[in-house]
Amino acid sequence: MGENKIHLTSSEIAGLWTGYMNDSMARCMLRFMLKDIQDSDIKPVLQHAYDISAKHLEQLEAVFEDEKCEIPVGFTESDINMDAPWLFTDLFCLTYVNHMAKVGMITYSGFSSMSYRDDMRQYFSRCLIETNELYNLSMGVALEKGVNSRHPYIELPKRTDFVDSKKYYSGINPFGDKRPLNAIEISHLYFNVMTNSLGIKLCLAFAQTSPTKDVQQFMLRGREISKKDMQIFADMLVNENIEPPHLPDVGVSNSAT
Repeated sequence: MGENKIHLTSSEIAGLWTGYMNDSMARCMLRFMLKDIQDSDIKPVLQHAYDISAKHLEQLEAVFEDEKCEIPVGFTESDINMDAPWLFTDLFCLTYVNHMAKVGMITYSGFSSMSYRDDMRQYFSRCLIETNELYNLSMGVALEKGVNSRHPYIELPKRTDFVDSKKYYSGINPFGDKRPLNAIEISHLYFNVMTNSLGIKLCLAFAQTSPTKDVQQFMLRGREISKKDMQIFADMLVNENIEPPHLPDVGVSNSAT
């Protein structure tokens, strides 16, 4: 990646730093998951995700060196115990990769839109394409296994309608006049239920395996926050007679190592 005469902008540095931290974390998580994965359909998905993160880290380190910029202190081998027993079910691993791919697409599209140097735009664009391919791969396996929770179907509009009052924006306020949820609101509520459901499992896994009491308490607090938020979002859907998502067996083992 050339163009060293053009300095990196703050947004480009932020994108590179964030990408490095995310990929170093993903490499550790995926390496541990790959150790115990049994499902022959899911394992290639995890391996593909691992290879992407490993490649990104090599590319990012080359950029930092070219720019004479300190390489961030990301997650390393010292952060995982490869001798620990299995912790996540195979379906949890698939769900984790699929969800991280969703987050990655949002992240890379954002940094791509905030990059100016040609090499930076090309890098984030390639990352977006790779992450999109990973999402499609993981989604395909999930759908084949029937373990993916689809967003709900709703009636298609039969006529055009318009918002004619500011009261519309407070339509889901419990202290105001209620109106039906719109498609955008349903989409985000549904997505956030799934996000927090995954977060509950991750927090539980890290709490029960950490030897540090402060970390345990921090993770358990995160678990309670996720449970509270998930219940709020799910109740909004139920009140509209919409069934909230039910994730498949995405559990964790009772390992404390």
